[in-house]
Amino acid sequence: MVDSNHFVKMADYTDSQLACLVSNGNSDAFVELTARYMSLIRVKAAPFRCTMLEADDLCQEGLWGLLCAARTYDATGKAAFRTYAGVCINNRIIMAFRAAASRKNSPLNDFVSLSDDGLQIDMADSTTDPETILMDRESVIAIQRRIQKNLSKIEQQVLILYLSGCSYHEVAAKLGVTAKAVDNALQRVRLKLK
Repeated sequence: MVDSNHFVKMADYTDSQLACLVSNGNSDAFVELTARYMSLIRVKAAPFRCTMLEADDLCQEGLWGLLCAARTYDATGKAAFRTYAGVCINNRIIMAFRAAASRKNSPLNDFVSLSDDGLQIDMADSTTDPETILMDRESVIAIQRRIQKNLSKIEQQVLILYLSGCSYHEVAAKLGVTAKAVDNALQRVRLKLK
């Protein structure tokens, strides 16, 4: 069960502090960052929608970019986290678009939407709209609950490592399993989250 006071506490952190918590493995901090940045991800993904890529696929790529930004952000650098995250999100979406356009990345067409009801693209930047922030947060909570309910512990670990940018072989090495076991776990994840 999710404690609403917990999110109030997370809401008090700056983006930079949340990124530090994410890099230390705090998944609740990533939920908070996702709620803050989902609208930005939607705006950055909107121009790249095409027949090869659905909005959900692009938003997933944007979330991966956000996770990468949180894990690699250097608070001692000159860039603000929002600026750094925006670049990481944009780069990840562009890479996915280029890969889909060149038809070199056929697994991209098999991605599973992690949301229950799909994401609606809103061209306006509504990051300050409280209703949108609340809806984004509830959507992320629903995704997190669905993952925890439907996936085994090993499937969750494989998914988190894969979404953080690890290759099949890197995931296998970190978890002490074979690359084939990683592939099988990801196939089960796709089926369970459909």
